[in-house]
Amino acid sequence: MSNGKTEEMLSQLIRMVGTIQPAIEGLKSEITEIKADIGGIKSEITEMKSDIGEIKCEQKSIREELQELKERQAQFELKSENRHQEVMRAIHSLKADQDYIFQKTIRNEREIEKLKNQ
Repeated sequence: MSNGKTEEMLSQLIRMVGTIQPAIEGLKSEITEIKADIGGIKSEITEMKSDIGEIKCEQKSIREELQELKERQAQFELKSENRHQEVMRAIHSLKADQDYIFQKTIRNEREIEKLKNQ
């Protein structure tokens, strides 16, 4: 190869490198921006994980409170049923007493009537 062609090829290579250099710098800049974006995304993901952890704690607390409320409701229902049965027994007892008193009153009135007629 001739010296002129070599120089021309070198000159062409230098021009190509010269045009590629700004593109490389642009890519480096874009990579830096992408890295910054990735860092921001990682930070947001960390925050989200923290938020999710807090939500899970709150959810657990709510479940425990709900379970406690269910247990208390069951206790109230049991007490209510026991009280209902107690009231019903008292009502039946009063009805039996009322029937007894009514029968006794009728018997007494008959005896009084018999004594009047004698």
